[in-house]
Order: sequence, then C-alpha cells, then structure tokens
Amino acid sequence: MRLAFRIPFLLLLLWSGLTMAAGFLLPDQLLKGPIPSRTEAQRQSIRVALTDNVGRWTHHDVAGGEGVPLEVWWFHRLQAKGVAIILHGFGDDAWGSATRAHDLPDWDTVVFTFRGRDHHPEIPSTLGAWERQDVVCVVKFLESQGFPRRNILIVATSMGAGVALLALADMEKSGLPLAGALLESPYLDLRDVARNHIKGTLGGLEVLAWPAEQIALYCASRAANFCADDVSPVRASIGLRTPVALLTGDADAITPLAGVQQIARHHPDLTIVQGAGHCEAGGRVQGGWKAWADVRLSRWGF
Repeated sequence: MRLAFRIPFLLLLLWSGLTMAAGFLLPDQLLKGPIPSRTEAQRQSIRVALTDNVGRWTHHDVAGGEGVPLEVWWFHRLQAKGVAIILHGFGDDAWGSATRAHDLPDWDTVVFTFRGRDHHPEIPSTLGAWERQDVVCVVKFLESQGFPRRNILIVATSMGAGVALLALADMEKSGLPLAGALLESPYLDLRDVARNHIKGTLGGLEVLAWPAEQIALYCASRAANFCADDVSPVRASIGLRTPVALLTGDADAITPLAGVQQIARHHPDLTIVQGAGHCEAGGRVQGGWKAWADVRLSRWGF
C-alpha cells in the first residue's frame, strides 16, 4: 500500500522538478532566438542580386525600440508608388526575406533586422514586445524622408506579420493608417506561440507543460522588460484602419489556421492555401504571391 502512494508522489515530485527546470530553461528559446550567420560579403551579394540594374541601395542608421541601433537598407526605384517595409520571421534576418522585393517592382523596399540582432545577437528577441517599436521608428524615419503613411506598405511573414499588427495598433493610436499590410502566417499572441512551440515537441502531452510555459513567459518578460500579455496581434488587429490582407496554409503547425482565422474576424480578406505549411502559402498560392498581392494593391488604389 505504501508503494502505491509513493509512486504517484515520486512522479509528482519528478514532474514538478522538470517543470521548474523547463520554466527557467525555455526563456532562452525566445530571448536568444537563432539568427543567420552572414558575412558582409554575403549581405552585399544579396543586395547586388536584388538591384538588377534598376535601382540603388542606401544605408541608414535608425534607433529602434529601447534605442537599439537598426541598420536600415533602402532600395530606391525610379517613380515608385511608395515604399514597402519587409519584415522577417523568427530565426531569420533582413536578408532572408529581402527577395520579396522582386515581387514589388513598383515600390521602393526597406529591410532591417529586428533589434539589430544581425550585428548584435546578444540583444534579446522579444517576439514583438520591443520589435513593434522598431517598425514604428522605421515608419517615422520614412515619414521624415518625405513619404506619407498613405504611401508606406508593410509586407511580412510569421513573427514579422504579428509584429506588423502590433506596430499598426501603436501607430494608429495617434496617427493616420498606412497604405496596407500584406501578412502571411501571423501568430495569435505570445502565449499561443509558447503553446505551439512546446506542442511541436510534446504533442498531446503539451498540457502537462502548461505550468512551465507560464514560468518561462514570466522569466522572459522580466529579463527583457516587457509584459507577455501585451504581445497580442489578435487584440491589436481590432479596429485597425490600415487595410490588411492575410495569407496562410491550412497545414501550418507553427501559426495554426485557427489563430489566423481569429485575426481574420477583424480583417476578413483571408486566403487559405490547402496543404501549405508554415510560410509555404506564399510560394503555393494560385498565381503566385505577386499575383495575390497585386489584387490587393489594386483594390487599395495602387
């Protein structure tokens, strides 16, 4: 009989210990998110490939959220309709997403790496908490260069798409909307990201990790000075005046369809690509991403 009581007690003790350990180890998965290791020569090679003899690049130093330095690269085209800010996903940098500029031949394009982590990977990644201010600062910079918000477009995937919604909510509190936002696979909120991250490893056992998730979010938010509950793209999407178009796949396990559909309640222009996984919809949507985007841009007056 004693053994029958001891085994559950020992299992509970083991689970509690693992929960505490996981809760303190998981924050590094967010705050120390991976970043591609590129040499300056590799970055220059990407810029040259994107130039294609039709424009020129300029470099600008902009202070982002918390004053961290952002290396902003701006590709100028003749007679551009406006400027598109391209936002990358988690684990990527500016140059991993910059090729989207090929699909926007009538627009200037601006790229930068969130938090300046391509040059300073020690700066914590916060999945939107401070990255949203990076976007706000870059928009203000473009305004100072003579581009009104009605000619500034946001193009983003995954984490960048969620950050875009957060930034738009911040900017519209005291200013005009932007030209539009073309968003692929935005995440619902930070807590949902944590759940899906753990679920990808544990599957149905993720429910057992719920306490560890809460500890991890608390520790991460304390370490990087933000509130996890404020990182909610779905809540930020409510009432936005900027036109938003959403694109996602129904086989996306990282930012599941159900979460994107919640955002689409407020922005119903949602295209679902059957069988597409995370960030695959843009490459598999009928007609290609450019055709999908052109329909929206035309609808928005461009």
